[in-house]
Amino acid sequence: MPSIKDAALTTLGDGTVNVEELMVLKPDILFSSCALPDAVSRQLRGAGIAVASFRSNSIDALVERVLITGEMLGPDALEIARKYQGYFDDNRRRVAERLEGIPPDRRVRVYLASGAPLSTSGQPSLNQDWMDLGGAINIAESWFGDMPYASDTASLEDIIAGNPDVIISMNAEDAEEIRTRPQWRNVKAVREGRVYANPRGLCWWCRGTSEEALQFLWPASTLYPDAFADIDMREETRRFYRNIYGIELVDDEIAEFLKSTY
Repeated sequence: MPSIKDAALTTLGDGTVNVEELMVLKPDILFSSCALPDAVSRQLRGAGIAVASFRSNSIDALVERVLITGEMLGPDALEIARKYQGYFDDNRRRVAERLEGIPPDRRVRVYLASGAPLSTSGQPSLNQDWMDLGGAINIAESWFGDMPYASDTASLEDIIAGNPDVIISMNAEDAEEIRTRPQWRNVKAVREGRVYANPRGLCWWCRGTSEEALQFLWPASTLYPDAFADIDMREETRRFYRNIYGIELVDDEIAEFLKSTY
């Protein structure tokens, strides 16, 4: 997208909003993942720019954002948003039904590398939510209990002590590092070859995008293949992108999205 070099910079990485630039561009709506300062919101609304601030960092907040956005963008978008909610709820049901027969002592213990080998999440967080839905026991669940977003850097010593059965890495490069670096070799997941890179489509499925509807279905079917033998992630992926995004994926694209095992 060569024109990106000429695009106006309206927000910065730290969440700062360039009010003057937005007032020049005059968008109808500014979507924000957090509440803006009252003074900024008043300025924007005074200039005729609606401000939509959404909750984040949880599964429920994600589905809520999709529905509200559909309402704001009109009847066609709302119809897709409701279809999305129906698919999401159906996936919750399908996964929960299949996990019912797996007792707590047989659930798989997982370490999540979220953006770096030692970066992870606990409770509360979006990552914790999809691991809960997918039947994974997050070894880091209680590590950051005093933090509002419960995500931080872990110590390798804690990971080794936690000795997860499986490691899921957001990035394929981090999965490769974990698999090959000698300091990880005594972790059960590494010894047994159960280090996975998270699927990635338009974005990583584990991030706060609507692709999250597939995210918890993927670890559940990966961690408990016998209970999910009737779930074909290739066909689930094909149908989701066709029905929600209107994208017809070919087999090679689906394989690339799901290329996760190292």
